[in-house]
Amino acid sequence: MKRSTRIAALLAAAAMALGLTACSGGGGESDPLKAAMANMDAAKSMDACMVMEMDMEANGEKLESVTTMDTSVFTDPMRMKVDLTMDMGAYGSVTSSVYAEGDGGSGYTMYAFDGANWASQAATEEDLAMYDVSGSIDGYIDSVTAFSQAGEEQVDGVSAYKYTGVISGEAMEEVVKESGALDSLGDLGLDESQMNEMLSGLGDISVTLWVSKDDPYPIRCEMDMTTIMDGLMQNMVSAMGGAESGVTMSIPKMLFTITCSNFNNATDFEIPAEAKA
Repeated sequence: MKRSTRIAALLAAAAMALGLTACSGGGGESDPLKAAMANMDAAKSMDACMVMEMDMEANGEKLESVTTMDTSVFTDPMRMKVDLTMDMGAYGSVTSSVYAEGDGGSGYTMYAFDGANWASQAATEEDLAMYDVSGSIDGYIDSVTAFSQAGEEQVDGVSAYKYTGVISGEAMEEVVKESGALDSLGDLGLDESQMNEMLSGLGDISVTLWVSKDDPYPIRCEMDMTTIMDGLMQNMVSAMGGAESGVTMSIPKMLFTITCSNFNNATDFEIPAEAKA
C-alpha cells in the first residue's frame, strides 16, 4: 500500500490548500456576514484549527487519516506558528512545525521542524499564503454561490448565525489550477494535459459557515469534499492507467472543519532558540 499511501499524502496536501481557500462567504447580503468578514480582515491576531478527515480505499485495503493543523498568527509585527499532524492509523503519523517572522523589511524568515531537524530560509508572502486562513477566506470570497442564512445554532457554546452554500466544480477547477496544489502529481508521471483532464467534471462542494452573533466573526467552516475528491481520485487512477492494471481506489470520506478563535487575542508563542540557531 506504499504507492496508495503516497497518493493519499498528495491528496491531503491538495485538499488542505483547497480547504484554506474555500472557507468563504461569497455573495452574502447579510449584515452579520459582511461585518464578520470585515472584522476578520481587521484582526491583529487569531488562532485557527483545521481538521481534515479522509478515508481512502485501495484494492480492498482502507486507509483512514486525520490531518490537524493548528495556527496562531500575529500581523503587527508578523509572527506565525503552525503545528501539523497527519495521523494515518496503522501506517503511523507525521508531525511537523513551521514558524515565521518578518525580517524587518519586506521579507520573512521561515523555520521548519520535520520532527527531527530544524531548517530556516528566507520566505515571501506567497510562501506563507497557504497558512494564512483569514487571507484565504477573504481572497476566495466569491467562490461560494447560493450562500444563504439557515437559522441559528450554538458553536462551542457561542450563539451563531448559520450560512449554507456550494462551491461549483467549475470554480474549484480554477482554484486548484491557480493554487498549484497538484504540482506534485508530476512526480507520478502525469503531464499537464492529464492533470487538466483529471479536474474536469468534478462535483460541487457543500459549505456551511457559522458567524458569531454578539461579536461577529466567522468562527467555523465545514466542507464536505467527498464527491469532488473521490472524482479526482477516480480520474487520477484512470490517467495513470489503473483500470488496465486492475487498480481500484476511492475516497469514501473527505470532511473539512476549520475553527477560528481568539481574534485579537491569539495564543502567544516564542520561536524556539534551536530554530534560530
